Amino acid sequence: MKPVPEYSTVRPGLFHWQGYEPAVKCDCSSTAIVTPAGLIFIDPIPLAEEALKDLVAESFSAPAAVVLTSGNHQRESLSLAKRCGIPVYAPSDAGDDIIADQRFRSGDPVAGMESIALPGFGPGETAFQHDGILIFGDSLINLEPEGLRLLPEKYRGEKMRSLKSLAALTGLKPQILLVAHGHPIVQDANLSLACLIERASTA
Repeated sequence: MKPVPEYSTVRPGLFHWQGYEPAVKCDCSSTAIVTPAGLIFIDPIPLAEEALKDLVAESFSAPAAVVLTSGNHQRESLSLAKRCGIPVYAPSDAGDDIIADQRFRSGDPVAGMESIALPGFGPGETAFQHDGILIFGDSLINLEPEGLRLLPEKYRGEKMRSLKSLAALTGLKPQILLVAHGHPIVQDANLSLACLIERASTA
């Protein structure tokens, strides 16, 4: 994938960039977020050097870690970690193909964020929550024309377990929702998530 030339600021301390990946024929998205641990990059795709410098400067925080949401998102993590001199964190059950400096157990705190295990979607699938922000990997996608929806069933490891994982998110009230494929949801994110959970439970 060619480096993405620019990023967007979702809100202070929260950044997003997106680009088309021909290999998977899909838009891929990445998040950077400031937590008590520093500036954390989640599922990064390539970002142009000048844009990266601007993002770090705007964050007023030192890069601290690259965090992966699953065994499917090695992406640009190793290159970015090397450029910034920071470690890569990956779920303990992300699989042997993933290269990481440290492994975490989904559900444990990670780089200043709360992690939420989402079994049934894919290897090590994990969501992250911090300060009203909820960040997903592949479990949810937000691509046109359908909008926010579950990862298609053919790509999920276990349908019933994935639905139970989704149902366990009931009660979360995110102000902002981000995904690894698609644009952020910055308005009525809690309602969007609640409606998705309800639709999935009756499908």
